[in-house]
Amino acid sequence: MLRRSCHAICAFGAESSAMTNPLQTPFAAVFQAEVLVNSRRIAPYALAILFAAYAVLLWGWGPAVQLGWATNSDYNILRNLQGFSFLALPIFNAVIMSDPVIRDFRVEIDPLIFSKPISRLSYLLGKFLGSLFVLVCCQAAFPLTLFVLQAFRTSNMVVQPFQAFPYFKHFLFFVVGSQLVLTAFYFTVGTLMRNAKIAYGLAVCFYPLYISYGVLFLKDLPPRS
Repeated sequence: MLRRSCHAICAFGAESSAMTNPLQTPFAAVFQAEVLVNSRRIAPYALAILFAAYAVLLWGWGPAVQLGWATNSDYNILRNLQGFSFLALPIFNAVIMSDPVIRDFRVEIDPLIFSKPISRLSYLLGKFLGSLFVLVCCQAAFPLTLFVLQAFRTSNMVVQPFQAFPYFKHFLFFVVGSQLVLTAFYFTVGTLMRNAKIAYGLAVCFYPLYISYGVLFLKDLPPRS
């Protein structure tokens, strides 16, 4: 599968000088190949299922039900997505973002790719954005599940009129936007170190560092007036 993707990249690279269509460029070929490779992996589907299951858990047994909040209120949507971004994503981001380049070196197809007129920038940018696209699709399983569950309710659940925009708005800002730095960091570490385990280790260290930052620095700040 990786070699078929490599041949597709090389075919695009060989014809790059004659191309005017932005969808038929070396960057687009690398992007499409990365998406194709991830579509054959188990990890993206496992993450999407896990995120959807977490959404079901929050919908049926989360604080909104216990405290009488509307499950699809703007406040609860924001709260769920902020918690999802902090608790789940720092570690799971590394699963998708740490090894796109490493894979090509591991199966030894990098000489074939770089023998074609594909710039390093097009290659790295295509790899990064292709992996990021796959990651965002996995993450989207969480708000999409919450969005669909608006149509269902239990006897002790408060539900407001059906809405869609808050899910998209808060997902784009608090999940996708807030994770861009981490995704770029994991991608860079995996690419430079050529070892995904280092990125996984740094991902695990995220929570102790965050807690230490709060204990050592934020506790001394004056309270809000």
